[in-house]
Amino acid sequence: MNVLDTPYSSQVVFLNSANSVYKAIDGQGEYVYSFNTPIQLPVNCNMLISITDAQLPNVIPNVTSVNNQISFYIPTFSKSFTITLQETDGTVDKVYTVTDWLSFVNAGIVTEAVSQFSLYGEFQQSTSKIKWFSNYPFQIINTASYPTTCIDLIGFGKDRTNTVTYYDEDNGILLNSTTNPSYHITMPSIINFSGTRFIFVKFVNLTVNNLNSKGVTDNAMVRIDNNSPFGYYIFYRPIEVQRFMVEKRTINNIAFRLTNVKGEDLNIWSADAQITLKIDYIYKPEMRSMEEGTLQYELRKLGQIPKLSQKEFEGVYNPETNSFNRE
Repeated sequence: MNVLDTPYSSQVVFLNSANSVYKAIDGQGEYVYSFNTPIQLPVNCNMLISITDAQLPNVIPNVTSVNNQISFYIPTFSKSFTITLQETDGTVDKVYTVTDWLSFVNAGIVTEAVSQFSLYGEFQQSTSKIKWFSNYPFQIINTASYPTTCIDLIGFGKDRTNTVTYYDEDNGILLNSTTNPSYHITMPSIINFSGTRFIFVKFVNLTVNNLNSKGVTDNAMVRIDNNSPFGYYIFYRPIEVQRFMVEKRTINNIAFRLTNVKGEDLNIWSADAQITLKIDYIYKPEMRSMEEGTLQYELRKLGQIPKLSQKEFEGVYNPETNSFNRE
C-alpha cells in the first residue's frame, strides 16, 4: 500500500463528457478532455491516479452490428439466406427482448420463404432456449457469404476452450435439424439478451498495469458492474479504491473509452457520462535492486569492494617479530 507522505494535497478531476473536447457518439470515438491548467508532478514525487466514482446511463443496446445476423440453408430448395436485424432507416443498434428478436427474424424468414417452406422460431420458457421448426430439413450456417454472428445472444454451443462448436465446420454448418416428429433444432444453450454485464474504462494516453483474463495489459482502470435496469443510471463507487502509478510529469489531456468484455466500444448514443479522477502524490521510495537476494546481486556487491594495494595487502614489516603487520 502506498503511503501519502508529501505535503501536496490531492487533486480531483471531474470528467463530464458534456464538457469534453470530443465525445463518443453512437459507440464511435473516444472521450477526450483538454486541460487549460496542466497537471504537474512535483519534484522528487510519483503520481498516483484512481477512479473514485462514475455515472453513466444504461442505454446500451444488446444487438449491434457485431451480433445482428443469422443464416439458414434449406437443402431441399438449395436456398441459403441471411436475416439481418436492421431498421428501415438503417439503424442497427437496438435493445431487443427475445420476443422482439424472434418476431423480426420470423418475419424475415417468411419474406425469404416465398411460400416454398415454413420455418420459424419459438422461445421455450421452461428451458430458456429457442427452438426452430420447419416442414423441410434445414440448417443454421455460418460462412463468408452467409454469416451468423448472434452466437452468445441466442445460445449456440461452445466447447471447453470457449470455441463455437459446429455440426460440420468444413461446410460452415453450425446446427442441423433432426426429426421427432417434425424437423426442428433446439439451441444448445440458453439465450442471453441481458446485454453488457460489465463496463470497462480504458484510458488511451495513460498506462496502467492491469491484466485482462488473457493476461494482456489493455489499460483498463476499472470494471463497472452493470446492475441497473435499462433506462436507468449506473452508479459506480468502489469499496476499495485502487491507485495506479503513472509515469508522467505533465498531463495536458486525458482520453478514455468505454468497452465491454470483448474490448468493443459501447454505445450510449449521445448521452453523457461522468467519471471522477483522483490524483495523489508520494515521495519516490528508496531505490532497491530487483536482484536483491540473488547470487548475481551478491557477486556484484563483492565486485564493488575496493581492491587492496600490494603494500596494504602485504602490510608493514616488523623486524622484532620478523613478520608483516596489516592494519
